Amino acid sequence: MSFFKTPVVNGHKESLLPAITNGAHATQLITGPVVMVLAAAYQLAKKKLTGTHKGEFLSHLWKFISKAEARDKVGRVVQYGCRALQGMLAHMAKDYWLHAWKPVIGEVQTTLAWARRTNRWGKELPHIPALGEAITRKDWLEATQRTILITFLVQDHIYWLLKMGILKFQNYTAIEWHRRNLRFITSSHVFNFALCVRDIKRIRDKQEKSDPSVTGSAQALQAADSKIQENQMMMVRYVLTFIQMLHVSGVKQMDDWYIGIMGMMSSAIDASKQW
Repeated sequence: MSFFKTPVVNGHKESLLPAITNGAHATQLITGPVVMVLAAAYQLAKKKLTGTHKGEFLSHLWKFISKAEARDKVGRVVQYGCRALQGMLAHMAKDYWLHAWKPVIGEVQTTLAWARRTNRWGKELPHIPALGEAITRKDWLEATQRTILITFLVQDHIYWLLKMGILKFQNYTAIEWHRRNLRFITSSHVFNFALCVRDIKRIRDKQEKSDPSVTGSAQALQAADSKIQENQMMMVRYVLTFIQMLHVSGVKQMDDWYIGIMGMMSSAIDASKQW
């Protein structure tokens, strides 16, 4: 009996050098090596033209995708892009060419949703100390928002356990539990919006009173204006996500094509904060 179950180098379709049966087979086999060769050629050309192999954009891109939150939001852009495509296809003629890809689009959307849900385990942990701090300060608006968010995340893990069959509820199917839980995150967006409004009001009140923390220097002025702009951008984000969750939770039936576009926009806003 051979030491290896299948030949390592050749003699088997899964070997490093399998026998090529046709042109399509050859194309499939050389795709990876060709990409590697092109990447190496690019680096050699870059070195010759600029004197260095390093690139600011690639370094920044690598730092960006190294963040779990950044990968999550990019995945959400694609996930909601798939939802938008499926919504658009519902309005297209049956012989439209993209219909052949509808099962693939649906599979990508579902796979990304579950990958993101799996990676959300533990995401509630940083919010627990923040909840305690909010209660200590008697900041009931933030405390309420944190409470709802933590509840949603814990119940999202329960949905994962239900879907995997690790938990079984007599009164809820997995999807029924999920749709109920989405109502928690829907209300959370309302409180997030209110927190942004409050932050903007506090900054503007300080500006009116010439508080040194926001008017004492050019840097302080710029930081205050940036904070206001960031809050305004997030307010747009929370409006978009509130509408999305109304649809996804089944509270209000809308159309997937524009809900998907809204999801892409809100996810891009989140991703931009990681960039």
